[in-house]
Amino acid sequence: MRKLFNIPLIKNAIYSKIFILVLVGLTLVYFPVAAQNDKLAPRMSLVSTQINSDTILLQTSLKVKQEGWQPVAFESVSFFNQTELERKPLGEAITNEKGIASLKVGVKQLFKGEDGLWSFNSSFSGTNSINDDEAELTIRPAGILMNGQKQDSTLSITMRLFEPSEDQAPLADIDVTFYVKRSFGNLKIGEGTTDENGEVSIECPGNLRSINQGNLVLIGRAEDLDEYSTVEASIERPWGLPISDVVKIDRELWTHAPPLWMVIVFALLMTLVWGHYFFIIYKLFKLRNQYH
Repeated sequence: MRKLFNIPLIKNAIYSKIFILVLVGLTLVYFPVAAQNDKLAPRMSLVSTQINSDTILLQTSLKVKQEGWQPVAFESVSFFNQTELERKPLGEAITNEKGIASLKVGVKQLFKGEDGLWSFNSSFSGTNSINDDEAELTIRPAGILMNGQKQDSTLSITMRLFEPSEDQAPLADIDVTFYVKRSFGNLKIGEGTTDENGEVSIECPGNLRSINQGNLVLIGRAEDLDEYSTVEASIERPWGLPISDVVKIDRELWTHAPPLWMVIVFALLMTLVWGHYFFIIYKLFKLRNQYH
């Protein structure tokens, strides 16, 4: 029996199995942690734009540090409105090629904190290669009014900023930039600073062209304010010079319609070239008939 069952060999085999099991256990515990530590650390930021006192545009930027800060595109980001007592989901958005996710919400669906401020949160749940992250933003509501008036030949734009409270305290010394909306961006037309009444006015140029039957979308914007983030208002006025959507283009070398003389010369050259081909084929058939 002792020869059949070698006790030291059995003990060594048991110890070997125990060692292997311990090694496998440590591997299963260590590698997920190591893999998690190897994930890229993202950087998120959250900004907002208060539009016409009734809408807020939330925009969060998602980037990772990989040979410089690179945008994370086509990933889902969740937005929340939070107070001391609750956290309300507002919606989700997908980051674009610049790593920016945007969501518009109406102010009527938002809750304010006990201090009267809005608090927002944007959350990214992470991927297999990127850790999760979140960003927070707290802003104070702003009252925004914008008006455009025409007196004789003068076109004036006025924007007023104030606290949306009972006394409507004006927001003075705020820099405001005015734009006119264009197809490929906004065209700056003026700037100014709010006075003690929270108002700023500029004169709108009278030579702005519009393809929308003369209507212009005018925008006033105060950017990156400490307590309010960015605030913006827009109005539409028929102050533009109407132009046709279809522009007549003369015949030029760089257009789809080349000059008429070039078309005629090209046709003559092609006629001469193909005429020679047909003449040669005709002569070949004539020689063949002569020898047959």
